Amino acid sequence: MKMEQATQEKRQYFRHSFLMPLTLDVTGQKLPTRLSNISLGGLCFFWPTPLSKGSLIKIHIPVKEKRFDIKGAVTYSREIDKHQYETGVAFLDTPNAFRAKLAEELLQIVKFRKTESERLGYELSEEEAAERWVDEYAARFSHPD
Repeated sequence: MKMEQATQEKRQYFRHSFLMPLTLDVTGQKLPTRLSNISLGGLCFFWPTPLSKGSLIKIHIPVKEKRFDIKGAVTYSREIDKHQYETGVAFLDTPNAFRAKLAEELLQIVKFRKTESERLGYELSEEEAAERWVDEYAARFSHPD
């Protein structure tokens, strides 16, 4: 229980679970992986080998026609399955954290559009989904406490 409390106290940002592809730039090679969750301060992804704490990496997150390029430092890499490591990364500077927040909001809108389109039985436009999402969730998303 104390370990769980310590972990919770270290987290400064609300995390959003979201499985999606992303690309890691490791030693000049761009390799695909999957995002596990994202927050204003960092993100977590799955990787086949452990990465050393403190390692600097570049992350590329595709969102529609855009690509968000983010620099980060590995904060942990723990084995969750054979040849599967959950790896946490902290963003290195505020501008990247801000860009990640934008990417996070875009991802939430894409997810919302899909869910609402299925619920309503017709395809919402990107603009309509974004307007509805902002009306319903933006204030809460911006201030998760």
